[in-house]
Amino acid sequence: MSDAFRILLVDDSETVTEMLSWLFGSAGYTVETAADGVKGLRSAFLRVPDLVVMATRMPRMDGIQACRLLKADPATRDVPVVLLTSEETGADRLHAARAGADRCLLRDASPEDALPVVRECLAGKAPRPEGGAVPGAAPPDDIEILSRVNGVLEATLFEATLSNEVGRVGREVDDFESTARVLFRLIREIAPAEAMAAVFTDGIYSEGVSVVPDGSGDPFLEQVRRMTERLRGEAGVPFAQDRAAWTVIQGGFRGSDRVTPGSLASRAVCVVRAGEMVKGLLSIYSGMEGAVPAGGILKDTLLRQAFMSLENAWLYRQIARVSVTDGVTGLTNVRHFREQVQREHSRACRHNDPYTILMMDIDHFKKVNDLYGHPVGDIVLREMAAIFREAVRNTDLPARYGGEEFIVFLSRTRLPEAAIVGERLREAVERKLFAAPSPMIRCTVSIGVADYIPGMEGTGNTVIERADRALYAAKRGGRNRVVCNAAKGV
Repeated sequence: MSDAFRILLVDDSETVTEMLSWLFGSAGYTVETAADGVKGLRSAFLRVPDLVVMATRMPRMDGIQACRLLKADPATRDVPVVLLTSEETGADRLHAARAGADRCLLRDASPEDALPVVRECLAGKAPRPEGGAVPGAAPPDDIEILSRVNGVLEATLFEATLSNEVGRVGREVDDFESTARVLFRLIREIAPAEAMAAVFTDGIYSEGVSVVPDGSGDPFLEQVRRMTERLRGEAGVPFAQDRAAWTVIQGGFRGSDRVTPGSLASRAVCVVRAGEMVKGLLSIYSGMEGAVPAGGILKDTLLRQAFMSLENAWLYRQIARVSVTDGVTGLTNVRHFREQVQREHSRACRHNDPYTILMMDIDHFKKVNDLYGHPVGDIVLREMAAIFREAVRNTDLPARYGGEEFIVFLSRTRLPEAAIVGERLREAVERKLFAAPSPMIRCTVSIGVADYIPGMEGTGNTVIERADRALYAAKRGGRNRVVCNAAKGV
């Protein structure tokens, strides 16, 4: 069926045109010719060919521009394009690839080189019916063709400008939340959007993040999260419930009144992979009636670049978190805790503020590891950490001190109030049924409390040591109790 294939040959050189026409005709192909890019496009739109072979350098319109328009038009985008160049390597081949050309071929290529390229481009295809004629189509004139090319060039320039803007955000904004806000503000300038959401994973931890209008209510936030988690599941993004987080960022804009509850829909989704691993996804949501889907404007390449910029900021934040975070519980690690205590101690001295430290130890924790194994012991530690994290204020600092020991810094808190917090923590642990194989595990904690009062001597380490002594007193006194070590008055 090779004689049924029609090749459109576009070249301003009579020598090249005669040589390739003879070569392709001898191989059984039907050949039509055009002397420049405008004439070639007019012919291609009038009767869509099976293959276009076109020179890169021609008068009026070069092959790069013509190829870009052919690949942008729905009627011709699947037509293979072979661009003829005089360069073995160089700018022609780079521009050809960017324009969407299927192959590049030297203009003086031998038949042994040229024919295999043609056969490869047509392999697996069937000739277009009646030579690819478009019934009733009128040939576009030169002005219309030039207008179409300008439109494609403007769209390409617009996309490149957006890509540069996204890249600039990634280079200049290193704070994660600020990066997310700026990127979404940029996206909202070019497409209707009410929310953006992304999911990231580094193979161990995963996090979902949404950028939403200021003052968004719970139903809106929940809908964005639910839709994003569904997309995450469909895309196969690795996810571990006990090592995942969700962050909501206020975008710095008000939502549209035209968005009704439940009308939100995903307008563009980009799933990013690295080899076989799914790294994450980025989704844009809008609920505006009659909104044009953003997929035509927010091309996959642009969303992918936005994801990469945001992911870099997220990974930077993850590195910062890991350096100060305990890997098992997710609490602050002991090194960072000590640094923070010294900083807070200096602040308390300057402002004459009190503070208190609670030191806690899980009673008989060795038995949990011996009976159930260390994986179950780690579950207990994580659930214990969750109790401590939820029971204190945002201004307080819980940390894993080492092994089965935990510690909490309570800012601007005196001993009587800290003793109440300690008792509340002790009771919460005593009531808790920890996840483990049957029977469920129960645990208790011993707690030592020590305070700092303005004017007393010593450092933050001094208060930690006093809390440690109080903890040992609680253990010696029978465990599952709170013991206080009051500061001496000045």
